[in-house]
Formats: sequence, structure tokens, C-alpha cells
Amino acid sequence: MKYSLITFSFLFGFIGLSAASAANDIGEGYAATNFKELSQTMLLMGGLDINIPKVADEYARLTYCGLYQQTFKNDFEWNKIRSQIVARVLDKKEYYRVLYETSGIFKLGRYDTEEQYFPLSPDTAMANVGSMSLFSSDLYRPYCGLDSRGSAVFSSNITLVLNQPLTVNKIKFPQAEAENLLARMAATGNADRQLYGRIRFRITEAPGNTVLFGRVQSTVLRGDITAVDFFLDSEMTKPVASVPIAK
Repeated sequence: MKYSLITFSFLFGFIGLSAASAANDIGEGYAATNFKELSQTMLLMGGLDINIPKVADEYARLTYCGLYQQTFKNDFEWNKIRSQIVARVLDKKEYYRVLYETSGIFKLGRYDTEEQYFPLSPDTAMANVGSMSLFSSDLYRPYCGLDSRGSAVFSSNITLVLNQPLTVNKIKFPQAEAENLLARMAATGNADRQLYGRIRFRITEAPGNTVLFGRVQSTVLRGDITAVDFFLDSEMTKPVASVPIAK
């Protein structure tokens, strides 16, 4: 996961989980950040003009590959299909996501017995994070007959700019719970004190693509953090801490 920093801090305090579970919302509408769904979100939220034939064609290639391959070469048939797809988009009948999640590995430092918290290690703590890379060109794979050069409409570099920057640098735990957590880590051989962090967010705006010298360079989305949770396992079934976020 890549983070970039901007000024103005929006500080969240992590709290240990005793009664409440951080896993309550697992699987409830949040999608992994992939090229297809992020591109659809950007377009369907107004980041591109679907009335432009080139945009409509590329959206159809991305979303309806089989139909595109069968009919695109027929000028008249494709014109009808394109018109139907454009109408569906303008009538907001096309489905798209606004809820996504991304994840990464975090490490705990030594427990502070006076303040009762674990600091996050300097290389995994988040300080004034203003934007996150959701998808990058090294993850891109050609789709529906495209070559490795990628789409002329959709960028494979997709960034989320947060409406309020995020700082997460410690997790508060009562000492008894902290001792229990370290014992669980020791029992599984987790000497590095690793936790798996999941960041969930909602897309609120799609300002669109950045075009430089006639080529699409990046896609920018804006959004809000909805939850940040920590787990002991990579499958994220064993929650240990959560950030209370105001809705």
C-alpha cells in the first residue's frame, strides 16, 4: 500500500476490542480495489463523459466484453448497442460501487505501560495521509483484446484523495489485554508483532482523469474513510482493534 502525505491532521485513536468486534461488516458491500470496478466508479460518477463515442466504446469493452467483441465491427448494429448503453448510464441503471477496502501489514512497537498503548512502528505508522494509491500500472493486465499499452480512456494509475487526512500511529490497550495479545502472537510465532490492517472507504467524488500530452496519466477519486480495523490473521477473521469513525 502506498501513502502520500499532506498537511492538516485528522487524528483517529485506535482502541482495543473487548466486547465489540471489528469484523461485523466483513463482506457487506465492500470491494477490493481492482481496475475494472474503480474505472466504472470513476465514469459512472461523472469523471468521464459517456456521450463521447470513444468513452462509451471503451466502457462497453470494459463492462460488456463478449457483446463488444461480437458486434463492434458491425457499424450499424454497434451504433444501436452503444446508444442503449449510453442511455442506461445516463438513466443511472448501470451498477457501480462506491464502497471499497484495501489492506496492508502493520507492526507494533513496545508497549507503553504508562499511557497503555502500542505505538505502530515508524515504517508502518500513518501520519497525515492525504492520498492513497488504489491501483498502479504494474498491476494492470490487458482486457478484452487490448494490448499491454492499456486503455486510451481509463488510466491504470488510480489514486484516492481523502477529504480529511488520516493519522494512525498507536493502538490503545489496557495492560491485561495487551499481555493477552502478545501471548497470542508468541503462540503463533509472530515475533515481528505483525497485524493485518484493513482500511475501508467510500468514494464521494470522481474528478476524473488527468491527461498530459494527449495521454491519460492518472485517475483521481475523492473519498472518506469509513473504518480502519486490525486483525491477527491475513484472512482477517481474528479482530484485535478498531477505529471508531464518526458517520
